Amino acid sequence: MYFPLSMYFVVHSFLIGLSVASIMGDECDWTGSGLSTPSSDKGVTPVYLRCSAGKIKWMYPRGALRILLRLPSQDKKFRACIKVKSNAKPNSRIFLEGPRSLIPLYDGDSGAKPIRCFNSKRGQTALYIEAIDERSFEKQVTEIEYDLQQLPKNFYGYDPSEECRPCSKEELAHIYCTSDLVTRGTINLVETNEQLEVSQVTVKITKLIRHTSAEEFLQEIDSNDINVGEETQKRVTLNVPEHCGINHGLGEFVFMARRKLGDLTLLCAPRLETWTFLVHKLNEEGNAHCVLKS
Repeated sequence: MYFPLSMYFVVHSFLIGLSVASIMGDECDWTGSGLSTPSSDKGVTPVYLRCSAGKIKWMYPRGALRILLRLPSQDKKFRACIKVKSNAKPNSRIFLEGPRSLIPLYDGDSGAKPIRCFNSKRGQTALYIEAIDERSFEKQVTEIEYDLQQLPKNFYGYDPSEECRPCSKEELAHIYCTSDLVTRGTINLVETNEQLEVSQVTVKITKLIRHTSAEEFLQEIDSNDINVGEETQKRVTLNVPEHCGINHGLGEFVFMARRKLGDLTLLCAPRLETWTFLVHKLNEEGNAHCVLKS
């Protein structure tokens, strides 16, 4: 689909035995150390997280972890994506719990793709993380970010086209109110990141409409134009799934994005004139959860 004409909706087993104590994270994040596990305990320590996004940090890996992920709403099916921070010397292997066996996701190869995605089973998914070198006392850390996106009702499989289809009017209103970043801007550059399997769209900001802690994503633009205002001297990079085939479109758009695995992912990008028309109509209807602006 051609970008400027449409709005895009970018919605070896080690089971030796469980440790005696189960560990709860703070619902979203968990941080722990393998040095706190007795050397005689070679079991699997269970960790339970119930959140749509968070981080796992395991220092000095020893033995293994079983990370159970769920959404806050029980029994909701979701698509999970995890991103593993690369290390010069990999210190753990990561597996996905399958119906009959463990499925390797990261086998310690530092050249592996950093992001893996999969669907939940009965409203949950479990990851097994196994330490590679338990004898090392060097400071080793396994860091994982996860993101869980609820799937539509009666959803039976992953449909890549769902990430590229046009946003409906109702979706635009909802996404505007819940996005981490909404900004007007023009497309400055589109590049493909083959390792992450995304197109990275660099947007030159003309008007920052709303954001939640988005400052870390904004970068300055060098310009010799003395008429350029303060806001137009900034840019931001938004990720779009590579298979959506985003092109360099002309004109001004309203970009709506959310934080995902440490980056901003584009959800919708209507043309400014289209969004301006919809804002007037949606505000008149009074069905939006916040005040819409253009």
